[in-house]
Amino acid sequence: MELSELQSLWIENDKKISDSIRLNKEILRRMLMSKPEKRFNWIKIKAEISLFSPIILFLVLLVTDIQFRLTANFYIGLGLFAMIYVTNYVWGIRYFLLIRKIDFSGAILSLKKEIAELEKYKIKITRISYMLMPFAILGIFLMLIQKPIYTAESIVMLALIVLVYISSIYYTFKYSIYERFRKLNKEIAEIEELEKE
Repeated sequence: MELSELQSLWIENDKKISDSIRLNKEILRRMLMSKPEKRFNWIKIKAEISLFSPIILFLVLLVTDIQFRLTANFYIGLGLFAMIYVTNYVWGIRYFLLIRKIDFSGAILSLKKEIAELEKYKIKITRISYMLMPFAILGIFLMLIQKPIYTAESIVMLALIVLVYISSIYYTFKYSIYERFRKLNKEIAEIEELEKE
């Protein structure tokens, strides 16, 4: 064999190895990308389910057959509850639309930016929702309870509601939101690291 033949064989094998490495990296990228996509699909499903909350609320009201007294307290409570419910629903729609804009087939850097924007928006609306929730609960009480009764049972019930509310805030901000997006960002960072190699 001549030197030129060896050189051409060497170049040909080098090209095959490069193609094989590129193909392996793409396969690995797709395998790594499937995990954040599955996690993101769960986020998307939860957002879609929350879009059906008015229908669920309406069905609950039909099934329970709650009788309301049309007094001033009822209308004040209805106004408080409806205002906060509609505001949260509009934010839920905007959150869902932000989720739908995210595309996993694009560049990793733009994907990370979109997910960071989504995380910031979710934290913001969750924080504001938790601040408004006591007014919605007050609205529900005004609609349902015409005369406040201060017995031991009602005070225990209110204390339990406050306790559950505070623990819900703690869990949501300590674990739920941050953990969900932290895992998603970690998986995307692995893909970004692979692309840099």
